[in-house]
Amino acid sequence: MAKKPARKVIVLASLMGVLTLTSALLLALAPPPLSGEGSLENLWAADSSGGGALADAIFKTRVAAKAGEWKYIYIHDSGARDRATAGAGDHFVVSDGTSRPDGQIVMTQRWNGQAAASPAGVQSIDPNCISICECGDFDAARPTASQMRRLTELVSTLQGQLGIGGDKVYMLADARAGAGIGRQFPVKMLREQILP
Repeated sequence: MAKKPARKVIVLASLMGVLTLTSALLLALAPPPLSGEGSLENLWAADSSGGGALADAIFKTRVAAKAGEWKYIYIHDSGARDRATAGAGDHFVVSDGTSRPDGQIVMTQRWNGQAAASPAGVQSIDPNCISICECGDFDAARPTASQMRRLTELVSTLQGQLGIGGDKVYMLADARAGAGIGRQFPVKMLREQILP
């Protein structure tokens, strides 16, 4: 009879060990946690499997998005590696991995308050235009694979939720006088992956 309690202890200890190891493995594989960046909200943890969590995170704003208000999407690069001030005049910023995780989507207070954008380097922008800043200088280098994947998810989600056609997604391939996307940005590849 002394063997039965010992066996229960061994089974329980083994189970606890397996659960602890599984928890540690899941924590190691999980994306970075939400980071409070002052007035910015990190959308990194939003599900990218198409299950709708990204859309839920994007549209969980202080001021509700009005139907028909947003008609265009403008994508440009920051002209330099990721820095804390990149995208201050934009609605969203997609990180290059320099100061934030690679591909991290940051929703700015402009989007949270549903305010018009005023991207750096742009003389004027339609008040119904969503502005997305991809961190990097795409005249010097291409965006990372994570940036492209997350940008595609973000643009497609915005298009689907707001009814914005692919012909209303703008990228100026060489606009160094203002905010452009840079010559090495794969415009054609992005156009093939977003909604028509």
